[in-house]
Amino acid sequence: MTDDQLSQLWAFSRGDLPARKFEEWLLAQNGLEEPIGEELHWALESGDYSNRDEVWKLRKSLALALGSQKECECPAIRDAAAIPMGGDFYFEKVFDTLDQLVEFGPEKWWLYISKCRCCATVWLIAQDDRIYDEFYFQRIDEAALADARLGHWPPQLQTYEDLLSTGRKLSNPPRFFDPMAGSLQWAVEDLLKERPTISTDEIGNLLGLSKEHAMALVGKVQSPLADHNH
Repeated sequence: MTDDQLSQLWAFSRGDLPARKFEEWLLAQNGLEEPIGEELHWALESGDYSNRDEVWKLRKSLALALGSQKECECPAIRDAAAIPMGGDFYFEKVFDTLDQLVEFGPEKWWLYISKCRCCATVWLIAQDDRIYDEFYFQRIDEAALADARLGHWPPQLQTYEDLLSTGRKLSNPPRFFDPMAGSLQWAVEDLLKERPTISTDEIGNLLGLSKEHAMALVGKVQSPLADHNH
């Protein structure tokens, strides 16, 4: 099995390669029966790729077969993914093989680039430990890494609003016991600083809050009595 074949199999298994495209690719391949097993190979070749349930089962079966051979978590992580902080501590397993190479700096404190020691995958990573408690991964290439070293970063996750928007898409809004929690206030402050015309509706949506809650937070951080020395 070639590296390209392995890459395509992983892409399908994790959901980054559409079913129909995978089927078309698979039927043009040779030499896959032995590395993935004849039974699985036949299931993939004869599968009904218009059936969502069957495609889901095929992806899972392939991921299981490929997983026993992987040395790191990178192949199993989607091109754009959210890795939870805490929980079952899966993130520790992910980061175990990653070396951080470039940090954006204080202006965008959430953003950096890491590379895997095992498979050489390069990841643009943003961490949100205020609201969603997630690491957001974006698969990038060596050219993008080289550009970032020169100060030309990929366009993804460049703003704090984009960071929270990504969380809204890839994660679930958290619940705060304190409706005026410091982390919520700091998030609202940064959103207003970055885009002063942002609406309370937009802020509420980004934070997974009601419009009324968002309005109360905006009022709190814009109050002359607000403490800005966090």
